[in-house]
Amino acid sequence: MRSHGGRVTDHVDFPTRPVDAAPNREDDPVSSGTEEHGSVHDALVRSRVGRWTVVVVLVVVGSWIALPNLPAGPMRERLDAWWAPAIEVGLVQDWAVFSPNPRSQSLDVRAEVELASGEVVVWDVPEFDPVVGALRQYRWKKWQERVRLDARRDLWAPTVDWLRSEYDDEPVRITLIRRWIDHGPLTNDGRIDDPADGWNAFAFCTWPADPGDEIEACQP
Repeated sequence: MRSHGGRVTDHVDFPTRPVDAAPNREDDPVSSGTEEHGSVHDALVRSRVGRWTVVVVLVVVGSWIALPNLPAGPMRERLDAWWAPAIEVGLVQDWAVFSPNPRSQSLDVRAEVELASGEVVVWDVPEFDPVVGALRQYRWKKWQERVRLDARRDLWAPTVDWLRSEYDDEPVRITLIRRWIDHGPLTNDGRIDDPADGWNAFAFCTWPADPGDEIEACQP
């Protein structure tokens, strides 16, 4: 405390470092190797080149995980070469289901639709684009596997109702047909040795119901 003309004031003189004096890092307890690591990380995420590097790595690795699991189709065949490097380094995650006894048949369901004009048209499962459409195509194939079964008669009447709504010219008769082909074994060059007579076909239900018709009515 100092006295100025009879007044007492509090004053503390703190030691100061000269402005031009450089800090001594040996006496600085905060300085360590983590500071250098942090500066490298900051340089990576704060610079434009570093951010783009992170984005490219994430996109490439994400593609190598997702693309090999696309449904089989033309798009996947065109993209096969994209993940070839991932196969070499072991990064491909193929979650395809392995089956020791794969199905030796191809299945199909189509409809013969007789219109009021007398024209008979054949309806097949629609084709979609090879990207997003491949997923929709897969769902249609699962529907084909079920609607063709006698145990799923509950699907027959809704299928006929939907087909009737698809045509401007009112259908007067609809026949659902299950088709299948028995594939032969693979040849040495990778081809399938299919029978010469091709697809088998069987009309399993018809609308409207006709008591004299040998084909079962499309009803639950």
